[in-house]
Amino acid sequence: MSRTPKDWALGRAWDGDVLLNDELGICGPAAAVNWLKMMAQASRQNLLFDAADALAAYRALGYDGTPETDNGVVLLDFMQWWTEHEIGGFKLDCFFVIGHGDPAHLATALQIAPVIVGASLSNTCQTSDTWGSEAAADPSMWGRHAYLYHSDSPGGGNGKSWGEPVFSTPEFRNAKWRECYLPICRELMPPGTDVLRLLNIAQSL
Repeated sequence: MSRTPKDWALGRAWDGDVLLNDELGICGPAAAVNWLKMMAQASRQNLLFDAADALAAYRALGYDGTPETDNGVVLLDFMQWWTEHEIGGFKLDCFFVIGHGDPAHLATALQIAPVIVGASLSNTCQTSDTWGSEAAADPSMWGRHAYLYHSDSPGGGNGKSWGEPVFSTPEFRNAKWRECYLPICRELMPPGTDVLRLLNIAQSL
């Protein structure tokens, strides 16, 4: 398919809630709550999600309020957990692992819904909201991070991290992205989405 620019945040007020990710290593649950927020708007449902939903998921996954348990999540395990447990009252019907190295695969996924990305961030990422060639070439390791990626075009795309917009270029994606997942929740998919087809595809994999 052609890589038509798609932005799930277009026309919506920006939500700057950091979802406790400035205090805790809660980026996986925070990305999930950001996904829920965006999909609620896309499906025209008046639903509210907040930091309490992210924290409840993080606690269910082992965080007990102590620094020793504030170690983040394994993103693939977290996505599987989300198919079995609710976050903010919703659990996934399934999710797809997206071959983010193929621009067509990524663009196709983003026609369906925003995706959740796991990336290795270099130190350069701390000082810029554009994660491009400099961040891609930086061999330093700031840490692993999960964030919502909600638009795509041939030149790169927009995401949301720590409540702020971040732009990722193809160079950064190819060098630093490690995982990419497309969540599917039938209750939150926008009108016109062929959810049954998606679920049938998931069951056949």
